[in-house]
Amino acid sequence: MPLREDLKTFPGLSYLAFQHPLDREARKALEAIPLVPRLVRKWSELVTERVLHLEHAANNLRVSAEQYPSLYRQYVRMAQALDMRKLPALYLETSSTINAYAMGMEDYFIVVTTGLMELLTEDEVLAIIGHELGHIKCDHMLYRNMVVLMFKYGANILDAFIPGIAQVMVVGFKLALLEWNRKSELSSDRAGLLATQDPEAIAGALAKLAGYLAYENGDKEDLNIQAVYQQAEDFDELDDDSLINKIIKLNMLLERTHPFPIVRVKEILDWAESEQYKRILAGDYHALAEGYIPAESQVQGRQGLSTPTGLVCPKCRTVWTADMGFCGKCGANLRGAMVICGGCGDPVQPGETVCQRCGRKLA
Repeated sequence: MPLREDLKTFPGLSYLAFQHPLDREARKALEAIPLVPRLVRKWSELVTERVLHLEHAANNLRVSAEQYPSLYRQYVRMAQALDMRKLPALYLETSSTINAYAMGMEDYFIVVTTGLMELLTEDEVLAIIGHELGHIKCDHMLYRNMVVLMFKYGANILDAFIPGIAQVMVVGFKLALLEWNRKSELSSDRAGLLATQDPEAIAGALAKLAGYLAYENGDKEDLNIQAVYQQAEDFDELDDDSLINKIIKLNMLLERTHPFPIVRVKEILDWAESEQYKRILAGDYHALAEGYIPAESQVQGRQGLSTPTGLVCPKCRTVWTADMGFCGKCGANLRGAMVICGGCGDPVQPGETVCQRCGRKLA
């Protein structure tokens, strides 16, 4: 089923409003490591970002207003709910692998595999896409790219800049990155919930990552989310503070990039009942001022719009119809953009029903 009609949006939303405390603590530890983040950012700017964009543009199908428009409309609505600064490109990849991921450090994009889409319901797919938007919203992408590069190239990158000690550094650094990466997923699960406002959708998607039953004839049995929640509680009881359990748990998590899916189901359902989530839904949240209103003299674009008013992109200054949520040229968020008359291009003041310059009816 599509997103709810009364989906709430959160203007100026900061990721600090919903960031998981474990994510915050682990990130502080990574930020204390000197030099390496700067090197990875430079490596991405020079090499990997260009390669990845070319690869996905050539091999995957980009979702747009013309390509799978229904999915695109839902995607735009979720991005607007989270108040994304820019709409990342969304690609579909034909693959049996069950996966979705966000990439990029300056020009972001999201990829969803057909294997994932076949496993999940429509609302669960949207929740996972909202989760990936969350990684971008939470500014996770530098360190997530570091995870990918460390596992793909290991010490080779570090050795090019810091000869002789890379092998010693890389093991500890990889473990610290993985620890943060697991905890960052909890923040993005919260973003997926905020983007859809459907706790069962995000919980169902996460539960199906743990296991799913489908018969050869195509019949499917409904997933019992409450039973999954109880399973997570049972796991908590097994996860006591004994030394042997701590060692087992550490060994289980050591090389994992994601937390246990059963634990994530309980975590997100508990947060859906929390006062923090309810306050955000009510509009009480930590906000950051984003965007700016361009000066009239800076506006570029077209006049004579087919609608009474248009919106001026705050970044590239292109003019769009008033129903656009993101700039079709640069992807920037049009929330709060300057409104202009569709006839003459003059700015429209709040409450005006007729353009003061050309007399065009605005409402």
